[in-house]
Order: sequence, then C-alpha cells, then structure tokens
Amino acid sequence: MPLFQRRPDLKKLMEREDVQGLIHALRKAGDDTRGEIVQILADIRDPKAVEALMQEAERGDHTLRALVGQALGRIDPERKYIAAVHLLDNAQRGLRMAAIGVLTALGDPHALDALMSTAQRDRDPQAREAAVQAIGTMRDRRGLPALLKSLDDADQRVRVAAAKALGTLGDRTALDALMRTHESDPQPDVRAAAEAAIEALSRPPS
Repeated sequence: MPLFQRRPDLKKLMEREDVQGLIHALRKAGDDTRGEIVQILADIRDPKAVEALMQEAERGDHTLRALVGQALGRIDPERKYIAAVHLLDNAQRGLRMAAIGVLTALGDPHALDALMSTAQRDRDPQAREAAVQAIGTMRDRRGLPALLKSLDDADQRVRVAAAKALGTLGDRTALDALMRTHESDPQPDVRAAAEAAIEALSRPPS
C-alpha cells in the first residue's frame, strides 16, 4: 500500500463527466479539494450526485454546506434545493440533519413548509431542534405557528430553540405563549429562554 495517495486528476474526471469517479474522489478528499469537487459536480448536473452531496454536507462546515446547496440548486434548477427538502424525509438521521444544515445556510423560503413539518413530526429531538433553529434563522412569519407549537415539545432543547426563535422572529403576537412558558415550564433553561424572548419582543422598535 503506498504511503501517499495520489491526488485524483480532477480535470480528467470533469472532462469525462465521470460522476462516480468524482463521488469516489469526494469521499476521500481533504478539505482543500472537497469544495472544488462539489463545484465540478454542480457543473455536470447529474442527479446521481445528490445523495453523495448531502452526505458531504453532513460532515462539512457552513461554507461547504452553502456550496452543496448551490450545487443542488443547479442540479434541479426548476425548484432550487428541492433535493435537500426531499431528504428531510430520509430514514437516515444524518442525511436529514445535513438537509436541515444546507437549508439553514441558504435560507431558501421554499423550504419553510418542509422545515415546519420536520419541527413537528421528526422522531429525533435533535432534528426537531435544528429545524426550529432554521425556521428562526429565516425570520419568515409564516413559521410562527410551528414555533408556537414547539414551545410544547416534549424535549426541552426544542422548547429552548423555539423560545429563542420567537425572540428573533420579532412577532409580538407570540408574547402570550412565551409568558405562559416562562411561568409554567418545569425547566429553568426553557424559562430563561422565554424570558429573554419576552424582553426582546417588549423593546420599543428602534
């Protein structure tokens, strides 16, 4: 076995549009090469690359997730990031988390309905928490009903995320629900998050 792996010939793989070869290279690539391969796959626009791109988003940082989101948008130009939205229903938890990460990084408003569904229905509390955080990041008031429901989630991390997201959203109609949470939630972290959100919503507009 060689001590050093030879860097894949990305130019040749690109010229041949060798999607499987590029996916193989992507899985073995270092941080300095992964973004380049993602961009090549975006240029080729082959749907066979979608799952590999989402797996890459799972282990990537915010910058790489943004590149993956752009790649998915180019692969499916009719509805940007639809592949990521579709993977919110994937059985593999890692792929669902990666899809949420991509959508969070890009803030695509078309994904809001799917994220609201994930916030309410995903069996994994970490995925529900991430979806709630994504809704808050989008600052789209259509997400208000889902955030209010998440104040009653069984998992305290989701309730904390919902309170914080409501504070960020800036819709004062959430004040009554936040006050109830502040008064009655059994967990101090949730009560503290609700209190901070109440303070944020009670400030006069600047």
